[in-house]
Amino acid sequence: MQLYFVLKSPARAENVGAAARAMKTMGFSHMRLVNSCVHQQEKAHWVAHGAQEILDNAESFSELSSALADMDLVIATTARERGRYRYYLTPQQAIAQVKNKQLQKVAILFGCEESGLSNEDLLHADIISYLPLAASYPSLNLGQAIMLYAYEFSQGVSVTQPREAESNLNPVQLRVLQEKTTQLFNSIGVTQQETLAQWVEDRLPLLAQRDLNLLHLLIKDLAGALAKTKSS
Repeated sequence: MQLYFVLKSPARAENVGAAARAMKTMGFSHMRLVNSCVHQQEKAHWVAHGAQEILDNAESFSELSSALADMDLVIATTARERGRYRYYLTPQQAIAQVKNKQLQKVAILFGCEESGLSNEDLLHADIISYLPLAASYPSLNLGQAIMLYAYEFSQGVSVTQPREAESNLNPVQLRVLQEKTTQLFNSIGVTQQETLAQWVEDRLPLLAQRDLNLLHLLIKDLAGALAKTKSS
C-alpha cells in the first residue's frame, strides 16, 4: 500500500516544508498539492531540512478531483463539525479501516491553514477523520497535524514500494459499489438527500473487504431483478 499526503491550497511555504520533514521522518514520501505551488519556494526547502527531495518530487494539481482520481480510499481530516451528521474516526480507527481492505493507494487529505476543507472538498472523501485534542478549540497548524497523522500511520500500517506484480491484485470494489448503489437508489426513487442514502454513503467505506465483495454481488443481483421487473 502507498500512502499519499494531499494538501489542498496550502498558503505558507514553511508549513509545507515542515510537512515534508515530518513525512520523511516517519517513512513517507508521496506528497501532492492542489491549487498551490508554495512547495517550490525557498522557505519550504529551508524548513524541510533534509527532506527537500519530497518537495522536489511533489505532484501539483489544479483540481482536487484530479489529485484523488487514482486513489482507492480518501481520508479527509477536519477539526470542524459539519452541517449534517457524519461518522468521524480517530487516526487509529481510520487505520483499522485501511488494514481491513485490499488497498493500493490511500490519500490523507488536509485543507488550507485558514479554513480547512470545505463541505464540497469533503464530498471527495470516503472517511472523515479528526484528532481528539484536549483543548476545546483546536490550534494545530498544518505541519503539526501532518506530523501526528504521519506518526500514527507509520505505527499502524505497512507501506510498501510499488511492484509490477501489484497490478495483478484484485481491485477494490468500493468505487464501483458506491456508483452502483447510487444508481439503484435512483431507480427506486431514493434521493441522495434522504437519510437512508446518506447513511449508506457514510457506512460503505467502513465495511471490511469481505463485506464489500458480498454487498457488490447483492447490489448486482438486485439491479438485475429490478431490470427484469421493469421489462416485464
